[in-house]
Amino acid sequence: MAKNIIIKIGCVLLMILKGIVWSALAVLKLALEFLKVTLLLFGLVMRVFLAFVRVGTA
Repeated sequence: MAKNIIIKIGCVLLMILKGIVWSALAVLKLALEFLKVTLLLFGLVMRVFLAFVRVGTA
């Protein structure tokens, strides 16, 4: 009887830990996607800026 209770408590704790890990990974993925979009936008702005510099110096 006590063994079944301990097993069920262990399963619940494992499910909670799994949920925490999935949430942490989702937050990390969101942060990395935001960083990727930011870097792509920065690259686009730099390309436009360099194009204007090239036109201005020619």
